[in-house]
Amino acid sequence: MFLFCFYFYGFWGIFMLLAAYCFRLLRFCMVFQHLNWHYGCTCSVQSTSQLLLINQAANDCDLEPVAYEFFTQAYILYEEEISDSRAQVTAIHLIIGTLQRMHVFGVENRDTLTHKATGYSAKLLKKPDQCRAVYACSHLFWVDDQDNMKDGERVLLCLKRALRIANAAQQMSNATRGSTGSVTLFVEILNKYLYFFEKGNPQINVAAIQSLIELITTEMQSDTNTTDPAADAFLASTMRYIQFQKQKGGAVGEKYEPIKV
Repeated sequence: MFLFCFYFYGFWGIFMLLAAYCFRLLRFCMVFQHLNWHYGCTCSVQSTSQLLLINQAANDCDLEPVAYEFFTQAYILYEEEISDSRAQVTAIHLIIGTLQRMHVFGVENRDTLTHKATGYSAKLLKKPDQCRAVYACSHLFWVDDQDNMKDGERVLLCLKRALRIANAAQQMSNATRGSTGSVTLFVEILNKYLYFFEKGNPQINVAAIQSLIELITTEMQSDTNTTDPAADAFLASTMRYIQFQKQKGGAVGEKYEPIKV
């Protein structure tokens, strides 16, 4: 193998390849050494953030076993040390955001980590927090610049799960306050549907988007709905966006044309 590389790249090519690898490995070691000094000296959310930063360094160096080990430690820290509900929300979004950017994991390791992330998201204390974390997990299954990370069916499952949680939040609000509360969560999920619709996810189709728009409209017209100017403005802005896309013409306009607003 070495002789082949030497023949193909030449002496200076081999030297540059080794130098680049050593530089990446040195960078990882420096990040690890720096953060290891702080680990245990800061709050749990900060410690989780530092572990995830090490993961990014391991990702840049293509060190999958190291990255997986530190991600596992981040999950253990989340489970055992973070009990405050607001801190859990911050930590889980840090985990989801970091995992979304990781490309070093093979299929099995990535599936294990994403399964844990979605599980933790659905167990947050408050329903709105659960909903937002679960729909954020949809991005773990559709990464733009990586063709092997485009699972439209699992994206749809995440969004449907988020919808069920949003509906449960509405029902809880109706039971405790006598009103269904804001439709903000539904509009947020609608925007996720539109995002993946534009990205070409075949599971997110016009029928699904139209059904969600009708659900939101029905909720807003309900006698028990609580007036929320911010939610109304958010929905109006989303509808204007759809209309703008329809007027673009070309492939984009054709894609949006069947959606009724």
